[in-house]
Amino acid sequence: STQSTWDILSVYFFSIHLTLHRMPDRGNIFLFVPNLIGYARIITAIAAFAVAFSDPWLFSFFYMASFLLDAADGHAARMLNQCSQLGAVLDMVVDRCGTAGLCIVLSHFFVELRFAMICLISLDFTSHWFKMYSSLLLNIPHKTVDRAKYNVLLYYYYTNRMVLAGVCMGNEFFYYGLYVYYWDPSQYVQIALMACFPVWMFKQITNVIQLIGSMQELADWETKKE
Repeated sequence: STQSTWDILSVYFFSIHLTLHRMPDRGNIFLFVPNLIGYARIITAIAAFAVAFSDPWLFSFFYMASFLLDAADGHAARMLNQCSQLGAVLDMVVDRCGTAGLCIVLSHFFVELRFAMICLISLDFTSHWFKMYSSLLLNIPHKTVDRAKYNVLLYYYYTNRMVLAGVCMGNEFFYYGLYVYYWDPSQYVQIALMACFPVWMFKQITNVIQLIGSMQELADWETKKE
């Protein structure tokens, strides 16, 4: 029910509040504005998935709020000079969990897509995990791409903010479009899905390229280490 959902969110938010106040002082990094936005994204995502199977309108509100806040945290980090490794990892993890959660919901709605959703979740997590780990190991920003080592598609994906934003939006709107299609299989939704499909496919290709490139970076690091 709606009341139980809000009760769960209240307990979750209060636990975050207690945890933050009990953490040792590390320059208030846990209270950086971008990280606070990240916590808000977690809360709105949890609220969205709590009602995903019963209230598509409320789900849409919370899920879109979490998605749109994704753009706000990066902007706040640059504007306030509050970039941090914690914020970078938090942003990546929330992105992955949000997309994975929606894929799980879709696997319940469209049983025939269940195996495909398992593969897509696995690719998304492994690709970004390898990229994040290799970046931390090499002490470089996780969105830094060496054009000599990576495919040109991934290079422009990460170095052009308009391309990055457009691909991320197209990818998320494709998944969200499938969710809407379950509740409203209209022609307009089908057209929107077809429009987003090429962008979604491009995102999956970049995930594969990123995974291969990150594995190569780790292999090169091991070779140099020896």
